[in-house]
Amino acid sequence: ATEDRQLFSDKLHEIGEKIAPSYACDDLPSAIEASKKIGFPLMIRSAFALGGLGSGICENEDMLREMGAMAFSLSPQILVEKSMLGWKEVEYEVVRDASDNCVTVCNMENFDPLGVHTGDSIVIAPSQTLSNEEYHMLRETAIKVVRHLGI
Repeated sequence: ATEDRQLFSDKLHEIGEKIAPSYACDDLPSAIEASKKIGFPLMIRSAFALGGLGSGICENEDMLREMGAMAFSLSPQILVEKSMLGWKEVEYEVVRDASDNCVTVCNMENFDPLGVHTGDSIVIAPSQTLSNEEYHMLRETAIKVVRHLGI
């Protein structure tokens, strides 16, 4: 479920988690159709690809056509989603054992806002800018997702 973008989206909806509006697309025409529903700027993410390969922000349809063609050369599916450019990016590392015990080993926040790939950004661990309420809400969400996906 974590590599198939549509399946992952469906799984998060099953547990009531909020995610950016998105459409899984299997070809460029369906990606262009999805862009008309979402609007620009938008984000494309390649399925079944590590390290953000074939992913990025598209400012207009010409960029979507160019980046989409490249993404589809690497992957059979892309996710077209609302851009969250400028939002804070926070990650939680969760370990779950066979008895369903979960531990959040650490949480991290990217120094750069969304739009800068994690591999190209400074990452701070543990996070420094979350309130106690935000920290615990995101921790509970991370654990709920891990359990629901059976990770």
